[in-house]
Amino acid sequence: LGYLVQSSRDTTGRAAATPAGAVGGYAVPAGPSAAPHTVVVYEDFMCPYCGQFEAATRAGLQKQVDAGKVRLEYHVLNFLDGSSTTDYSTRAANALAVVLDRSGPTVAKKFHDLLYEHQPQEGSAGLSDAQLVDYAVQAGAARSAVQTGIQNRTYEQWVKNVTDQASKDGVNGTPTVKIDGRTVTYRTVTELAAKVQKAVGA
Repeated sequence: LGYLVQSSRDTTGRAAATPAGAVGGYAVPAGPSAAPHTVVVYEDFMCPYCGQFEAATRAGLQKQVDAGKVRLEYHVLNFLDGSSTTDYSTRAANALAVVLDRSGPTVAKKFHDLLYEHQPQEGSAGLSDAQLVDYAVQAGAARSAVQTGIQNRTYEQWVKNVTDQASKDGVNGTPTVKIDGRTVTYRTVTELAAKVQKAVGA
């Protein structure tokens, strides 16, 4: 029985459709793979601190991405599914995976940014599937290409696997940021944002 309980909790081994373009099977990329710095962000679309970090660093990091100096890799987690009435963390992460798979990393990054610009309050229902589809279209995706995958949660198991792997890798809170393989320590989001931007010259 112990094994069954454990296997139902640990879903990493379960086969899951992986979105085309995912890096290492688990991350949504932005920027060139040959960039001198890689910034790995573990985030949850319902996490208010992730929203604060995103707002504080987006312009600087995007500038470095565009200059070819930074590669971003987003691991989208569902830690906060219980903080919405609709499993919003999973639905939003799944939607990003759908957009990555069907429309590529450039559109996925725009969609990612839109989700933070319209981030719902923690504890709320979150954006509806229809709203997620609308923002995907606004980012540049074809409605016909992403609507079904968003509504049917095509990558729901993948999101669970990403989250399980993050936990195995010692990530137990969001945002967690690694720069060139080293985890950034911080006490406040302001401190985290400052350290990240300083490290990559943003």
